[in-house]
Amino acid sequence: MRRHRPAATAICILALAIPSLSVAEPLRILASFLPMYLFTVNVVGNAPGVTVDLMLPASLGCPHDYALTPGDMRKIASADLFIANGLGMEEFLGAPVREANPGIRVVETAAAVPPVREEGAGHGGVNPHAWVSPKSAILQVRAIERALSESSPANAPRFRANADLYADRLAALSAEYESAARGFRRRDIVTFHNVFGYLARDYGLRVVGEVETVPGQEPSAGEIRKLAGVIREKGVPALFVGPDSALRVAEMVAREAGVPVRVLDPVATGSMAPSAYEEAMRRNLKTLAEALSGP
Repeated sequence: MRRHRPAATAICILALAIPSLSVAEPLRILASFLPMYLFTVNVVGNAPGVTVDLMLPASLGCPHDYALTPGDMRKIASADLFIANGLGMEEFLGAPVREANPGIRVVETAAAVPPVREEGAGHGGVNPHAWVSPKSAILQVRAIERALSESSPANAPRFRANADLYADRLAALSAEYESAARGFRRRDIVTFHNVFGYLARDYGLRVVGEVETVPGQEPSAGEIRKLAGVIREKGVPALFVGPDSALRVAEMVAREAGVPVRVLDPVATGSMAPSAYEEAMRRNLKTLAEALSGP
């Protein structure tokens, strides 16, 4: 019997060790729309047992007045965590989501960002487009990391490491904006929608006009003349539109004001590659620098 004791002891030690191993439970994450998906996949990385799905198609854009479909309800029903922007961007948050999945945890990431308040903006006068600024994006990424770490403690070190790496890249991007902004000769901009309020605040720009103050509602002829007058008076060098803006209306305003149309991408549509946000925001910086640094 004594001859077998070392083997038996080893077996007992192994048996005691196995239950102590930290094994991650499966975690199913659903992101509301493209920027939330991009932030989340960068935090998740290759964490075992964690899946990230995108609810809205990457071609759809901001879900201001989006109505959930039966397919969306099925995705919500099978998810553990719902990553949203919040601040009224996803108007379906609340009862519709809870009805589909009473146990789902909803994370409104923009709650971590100091708000930009604008007259006429929804959700208590707060601009909801927080992600369209690298500085704000870092805060949203950190909010995602905290929520994921709480939901999957076994993966928390991996989530923190991934979030640190991504936040460092976003901080480098933010530094590029700050450096370029110091050379801007002009700071007044006119945009198609109110999506660049956080970018303007964080890097010293001023949004002095918008083509569509209500999404989908075209300006009247009088409003176009008034906006063109603001562009001329302020010396705004270009009219900045999104990739999905109504170009016919934008060109009418630009022609009346005598300025070119330039594209700024709010990263609400496009590629689902993990680097897509950084790439789009660097293209935006190049566009801003070309337009605002000239005479």
